[in-house]
Amino acid sequence: MIGDFNPVQSLSLTVVTSQLVIQGTLRTRLRHLTDVLNEPDCKHLILFDATFMEIGSRRVVADAVVAEIQVDDLLFLHTNDTTESAQALRTPKQAISTILLAPPFTIEGEIHLPMETELHQALGAFEERFVPVTNARYWAYGVAESPNHVDLLVVNHVRAHVAVPSGVVWKTDGPAGMGSRGSGSNPW
Repeated sequence: MIGDFNPVQSLSLTVVTSQLVIQGTLRTRLRHLTDVLNEPDCKHLILFDATFMEIGSRRVVADAVVAEIQVDDLLFLHTNDTTESAQALRTPKQAISTILLAPPFTIEGEIHLPMETELHQALGAFEERFVPVTNARYWAYGVAESPNHVDLLVVNHVRAHVAVPSGVVWKTDGPAGMGSRGSGSNPW
């Protein structure tokens, strides 16, 4: 695995489930948080120095030196530090303003869809387990969670509904000189 050649890095994370906000540190050799979560055998995350809090009140319900977090239970997560966008070339993608509903949370930001002729085709073609949302804002007023702004939010695809607002423009051509398929930058 390519990750075996990278040095171990520590990522300070905020993990959100439907009932808990968990803060802790993930140690990984993979360069991107989305790579960690989209690994086919990723069933749980091991966090170090984890604090478990109730949504809304943020009352601490548990502290742990080491904790296992079930990936299927995640609504979304983000790093607590500034995220630098990677310039690694992958497939071209188009940023599109989107609203994601992961009850009780609402998330606004940009998702990056593959270049397709029609928006519905691009949305249908996105099949990753976790959806990266850049320039994100999330909140849950019903449970007293005020808006938070983060550079990169990673949302559990099976736990979220994706809504593209009216007026969003979909470009049918790929990046200049590449046609509809080719190399492009990857913000995560």
